[in-house]
Amino acid sequence: MHGVLSLACLILGLGLLERVATFDLSRKDNLAVYWGQDSAGNQQRLSYYCKDSTVDVFPLAFLYIFRGSGGYPVIDFANTCNQWDQGTFPGTDLANCTILADDIKECQAAGKIVTLSLGGATGEVGFSSDSQAESFADQVWNLFLGGESDIRPFGDAVLDGVDLDIESGTPAHYAAFVNRIRANAGLTQLNATTFALKAANATASAPANATTHHANKNTTAVIDVTNKKKYYYITAAPQCPYPDAYIGAALNEAPFDAVYVQFYNNYCGLDQPSEYNFATWDNWAKTQSANPNVKVYIGAPGSSDSAGEGYVSVSTLSSYVSDAQEKYSSFGGVMLWDASTAYTNNRFDLGIKTAMKTSALKLFPEEVPRNATSVSSSAHTDAAHDSHSSTDEDCEEDDSAKAGVRSRVNSRFFKL
Repeated sequence: MHGVLSLACLILGLGLLERVATFDLSRKDNLAVYWGQDSAGNQQRLSYYCKDSTVDVFPLAFLYIFRGSGGYPVIDFANTCNQWDQGTFPGTDLANCTILADDIKECQAAGKIVTLSLGGATGEVGFSSDSQAESFADQVWNLFLGGESDIRPFGDAVLDGVDLDIESGTPAHYAAFVNRIRANAGLTQLNATTFALKAANATASAPANATTHHANKNTTAVIDVTNKKKYYYITAAPQCPYPDAYIGAALNEAPFDAVYVQFYNNYCGLDQPSEYNFATWDNWAKTQSANPNVKVYIGAPGSSDSAGEGYVSVSTLSSYVSDAQEKYSSFGGVMLWDASTAYTNNRFDLGIKTAMKTSALKLFPEEVPRNATSVSSSAHTDAAHDSHSSTDEDCEEDDSAKAGVRSRVNSRFFKL
């Protein structure tokens, strides 16, 4: 414990922690909630869901077509941003979602991470070769992550990583995609824990005038992690039947930071306790995963309308959580589909987050409490400097959020 606190003090002294508690992948009470597909029919702007400290991770759903018009991908966030209402970049079907830039940065400044989820139930995805997967990784890097491009769908906002919710196409070549993203980020030999240590040590010895290296839009982008101090997360959302038919091979061949296992719409769902197989995924994490520190999340519907089957109450889900916290070292938290349904279902998200925190505190009283500044797996230095005062307890809602939400009769909806 003394070592952990010493590391926290070291990183804090080096400026790698903000005054708000930032995302810590090592915890057992993290909550990831998908945003973007308006499953409840009343989805608010992203910043609306960042007003309190309930959610730790927001995967934006979805980038659902890998190769659209002009060779660019296609993204859709239902009533908030889509190619029909917000328009596209010339020669492409890629929606101009720069209206979300401030939302993303506001959530990041509040200590949350925001990633881009690729795929979805109706995704047009897949690769024919490793080289095609690597080229697509370069494009995603330059459009949404740490690279540079004339086209940036989220303006000057830099996302914190990617999530693979692959439910169609062929399973081949996703490991090449993941490894290329990690290479572009300078993370080939690093995971979230070792990155924090490397960043701390490098910052202590880096010259004051050092610069961050971004490749231009026509080259492979490489980040100098000794100066950027930003970790890019890679996650996946496999179905609970093991191994997953579409992303299972890649989970063994490339290092993922976390998997949000979908324990719903399957025979091994939360509503089938005799078939529930978290133990199988914990064994995978310890014996097969390319990242020995990978975290496994319990994926659950945010309401009975969020999935065809598998929805359980907060109390039932809490029992699954406390059991996993106690038994499985790989357990990292809960994933919910999705923000709109969980929020309108009597704050299902808040209910399960409170239960997780309470259980974790009882089981692991020696851990740094949630409301204390702890060792960060990702230092959102850039986001915090670019934003005005925000905390993880209060992220003021922009009046433009209400004005930016419009219903659209023919919204394209996806479900995990």
